[in-house]
Amino acid sequence: MTAHLEPSEPMIGEGQPPADDRPIAGAGLVTHPGPLPGLAHSSRRLAVGYVWLRSDIDAADSDQLAARLSAFAARSGLHLVDIYTDRHPFRRSAFGALLQALCSPDVNAVVVPAPDHFSEFNGVYQAMRALIELETGADVLVMSQTTEATP
Repeated sequence: MTAHLEPSEPMIGEGQPPADDRPIAGAGLVTHPGPLPGLAHSSRRLAVGYVWLRSDIDAADSDQLAARLSAFAARSGLHLVDIYTDRHPFRRSAFGALLQALCSPDVNAVVVPAPDHFSEFNGVYQAMRALIELETGADVLVMSQTTEATP
């Protein structure tokens, strides 16, 4: 897996408008800094994962979840290059970093174990999913919504 974007990369909501002054869908500008450094080009599409872990989750459970996400991505024809992890229920800094990673044209999918990793509230889950899909154009694949998910 690769490192997250460097802080010097453009941020969502920053940057200049497109040359033809057309607005980009969503609330703010999404800038695309170009390919992520150090990524080997694969025949499979590149994806990142996102998980929210409760404080009682230990390292072994976290590693098992990462392995399941990676295997799910591979079965879906994706190469999982990184997993962004939040542990606090209200501060989601890894989600912001995830959005930054999706500014790269190389990464065009997000895999999550279940909707409740975005939020336990369906409306918030739908909003976070829409933010990803509309602002970055990335697909969101939810492992628990497939027959491959395990309880």
